[in-house]
Amino acid sequence: MKTLIVIGVLLVLFFIFVNNFSRFMGGISTNKAADNLEQYLEKEHNGELGFRELNRFFNAATMNPNMFTVVIFNKEIPEIEFYCHVNPKKLLENDTLSYYGTENLKIADLYERERKRYETRQKVKADFINEIPEINFENDRFEIFIPGEIKTAALHDLIDRFVARLNSSYEELDIPYTMSLFIKTEAHPEGYIDIPLENIENQWQPQMFMLSPKMSDFDAIENKIKERVQSDLDTSYPNYEIDESYRKIILDKTALSKIAWVQYLNDTTIDNDKNEKWQNPLTGLYVTYYDIDTGHLYFGEMISQENDKISYDETLELIKLRVEAEGIQM
Repeated sequence: MKTLIVIGVLLVLFFIFVNNFSRFMGGISTNKAADNLEQYLEKEHNGELGFRELNRFFNAATMNPNMFTVVIFNKEIPEIEFYCHVNPKKLLENDTLSYYGTENLKIADLYERERKRYETRQKVKADFINEIPEINFENDRFEIFIPGEIKTAALHDLIDRFVARLNSSYEELDIPYTMSLFIKTEAHPEGYIDIPLENIENQWQPQMFMLSPKMSDFDAIENKIKERVQSDLDTSYPNYEIDESYRKIILDKTALSKIAWVQYLNDTTIDNDKNEKWQNPLTGLYVTYYDIDTGHLYFGEMISQENDKISYDETLELIKLRVEAEGIQM
């Protein structure tokens, strides 16, 4: 019994130590950090900015118990916000953000950058207000809603013009990574088409049209296709199983209804628990062709049992060769 009491006391002391380690290292309290940051924003930005999610950022790399992360935002336009690292203990005397190295940035610099990004987004929205009434700039995609019935030629024209407009403000939008164009429609208000935008020399280039899993009736389509794939595997390829994590659902660019469901398959004969050297079990590629409008499932075919031996680009070329032979334009 005494041993359990001692262990309990030690655990309590341990948790107290962990939770207050930064304080033991001379760190400012979170309450004081918030007070200092509030004073600074009031003084330098006349109360225009607020903050939330103020959390201590202490790790072995910085060894600075006074470093915090915080989200700062415009009180009147909360969409204007940015995440940054700040030292509230020194902020009132020295407001250069040391976490950002030799750039000598201040909160005002980060705010100005985000304000310009917001203004650029508003200009893009204004340019397309009559054609795209809803445009959202998400972290990983540009999300748009297109009203009315979708016509193929008109859609391609709109996509080309919209991406060109984004590219004309590439630097101002300040998004240095790969995005996608996510299209919602009246028939599919949660999402219909997802188009990867590859970044080539600081310009976004639309790639293949992908069917979004958020589209209406997607679950029914998925179940129908997987049943067909599984039936073929049971009959002709019993050593394969469907991999639930890897698939590509390619939408025909010309008809916007026919899809090629590219399903990756695991070879169940590969046992990496017993293998001395790890082997990639994702060796199979199976494609099923389906028409969304009619509900007709054409057929399925195994296009490779050696996916583990070819590169990603070679896999895409193989998929492109086979699906375009079946009339699906990538």
